[in-house]
Amino acid sequence: MVATHFQVWSLMLASVSFLAPKSASAQNCHCYLTNGTAPQYLTNTRFFDFRNIANPRVPAAINNRTLAQNAGVTHAYFNSTNFTDTWGISARPDDNGLVYNVWSKNDVYIASNTDSNAGSKTYLDLRTYRHPAANGNFQSSAELESASAAYQYVSMRMYARTRGSSGGVTAMFTYRGGSTADLVQEADLEVLTRDATNIIHYTNQPTIKGGVVQTNGTKKVTTTPAVWSAWQNHRYDWSAGSSNWYLNGKNVATIQYQTPVDPVSLLFNSWSDGGSWSGIMASGQSAEMQIQWIQLIYNNTEEPSRYNHCANVCSFDKGTLPGVAKVITSGP
Repeated sequence: MVATHFQVWSLMLASVSFLAPKSASAQNCHCYLTNGTAPQYLTNTRFFDFRNIANPRVPAAINNRTLAQNAGVTHAYFNSTNFTDTWGISARPDDNGLVYNVWSKNDVYIASNTDSNAGSKTYLDLRTYRHPAANGNFQSSAELESASAAYQYVSMRMYARTRGSSGGVTAMFTYRGGSTADLVQEADLEVLTRDATNIIHYTNQPTIKGGVVQTNGTKKVTTTPAVWSAWQNHRYDWSAGSSNWYLNGKNVATIQYQTPVDPVSLLFNSWSDGGSWSGIMASGQSAEMQIQWIQLIYNNTEEPSRYNHCANVCSFDKGTLPGVAKVITSGP
């Protein structure tokens, strides 16, 4: 159904009237055109703004595996429909690593931005914390996972930074599970806190086929002068046959090998399990992914376009403010 709309839209674009971009409310936009290496038309958008949320609070760590797993949300915002219509917070054990890990709602919270000349009052914080041996000897971690697993092409964006101790991983990614590792479909942006702050990993998973690592499935990118410990615009675009990652609007990685094909879930997380990828975090230490805003521009097989064709094409890339679209073309 969505594909049919795209066919109509592509035919109409040749005849639309080109206008100087102007601000657009969501109801004035019939579809969204991304820019970059692989531009595409997408039908829906959602913007999550964490920059000015009342009553921020950093929760104390819960030094008990069971209590950490069963903890409630840390802020009323996480019970709001604005959040729950799109996201869930993971709460489950993960004992596959060297260090027992628990995904906990207690490690997802709204924190005050205490930066000098701060660009926001608050931000979303996803924390992973190594509980000392005297307090359970485990890791607790944070994850947002989309309520829908039916995203079919997406531009995921966040304004974020990673802070904290060595031994953590922070990530923005898409995921579709499979009955075997070979059938998993996953595309990752990952920061390893044991790396230099100008190294980011971009990967289409799985990267191992027949026991052999496929080097064309992953890229370890040096991002100088940008560093992941400072606020940066991170973006992942999934289009047919291609994964493209951008940093501050610049394409830094393109991978066609193992690009996702089927509908996926969207995730953001911070974690550690003591394995070879994350490394071991020192006792009593933590790492955090701090996010001022998240934007999704997407197709979803459960959420088809409300329009028969795309008369008004909008762009967030030509806008001057996060989450504010511009009408770039208009037609009948």
